Amino acid sequence: MTDSKHHPSLEKLKLYVETFGWRCLSDTWAGYHTRYVFECGRGHRFERHATPLLYRAGKQPVCAECEDEAIRESWLAKVAGQGGELVRGTFTGLLEYYRLRCAEGHEWETQGRKISEGSWCPSCAHEASARRNLLSDGLKRLRAAARAHGGRCLATAYTGARSYYPVECVKGHRWEAEGGEILRGTWCLRCARSASQTDANGLTRLQAAAQSHGGVCLSTEYVGQAGKYRFRCREGHEWMVTGQLVLQGRWCRRCAADRRRLSIEEMRETAAQRGGACLSDTYVGKEHKLTWQCHRGHIWQARAGSVRQGSWCPSCAILDRIRAKNNWKRSRYEGAGKLDD
Repeated sequence: MTDSKHHPSLEKLKLYVETFGWRCLSDTWAGYHTRYVFECGRGHRFERHATPLLYRAGKQPVCAECEDEAIRESWLAKVAGQGGELVRGTFTGLLEYYRLRCAEGHEWETQGRKISEGSWCPSCAHEASARRNLLSDGLKRLRAAARAHGGRCLATAYTGARSYYPVECVKGHRWEAEGGEILRGTWCLRCARSASQTDANGLTRLQAAAQSHGGVCLSTEYVGQAGKYRFRCREGHEWMVTGQLVLQGRWCRRCAADRRRLSIEEMRETAAQRGGACLSDTYVGKEHKLTWQCHRGHIWQARAGSVRQGSWCPSCAILDRIRAKNNWKRSRYEGAGKLDD
């Protein structure tokens, strides 16, 4: 009689499961329809019947707990990759509902599977759709506004209300105006003013004001303080603005915005406060992704705005949820090159 501890079928079962990193922990053969105890490469223990393993070989069997972990890690990586975060609770399956927060701070609830299928923040999607719809009929609205004054809009494309467009009045005067101004009813300033309203030294004063900022006034005709003129700053930015604002000290908005923009040094300081580092060399804006490194040495990319709002290393977030005794799994996220103190 064959020894049940050294039964050839048991030996065959043990050898087979070793090929994909499992171990058979049962030491007694009790038949093909008996459930035997196995351990996967990650230390999960479970039971399986012998028959499907020995005689239905083909697709490699998968540890259910490993499969759940892979789904969880993939899902959390998708959320982090969008610059978002799970507001409360933990991931427990694709069919459960979760409250999420996007990089813009919008919060919503959705089913886990929808994130895996590519869905994201409905508020951001709505805003993007509204912008597309606004752009789609912008040129039509500009032309209608120009016709209402008896003139023409000479532009061939619409790029937003703050862009400038060439227009022509009924008398043939041509100029460039901000789209929003045209839609609000502003029209030809040359037609609107009489010669008596014009300051003979007005253009000279505008040129002097521009020079005081290191720039130039590109317009060659003065049409009053309320008229718009083209200027160029020392950085080469060009724009249209009323003469009155320039005479009051206003200057290039783009330069002013650049001065207010967060610097790469501030990004590095933010990372240092969390024990990490910002590896990028330049800062473009809060929606632009930078490269970061945490104190464990993990490296990832995330939007500057998301990090400023509290988001940090996705690998560390996963590591914090792994039980301390699960050394094999924790080693995957410990980080190979920790930052120096």
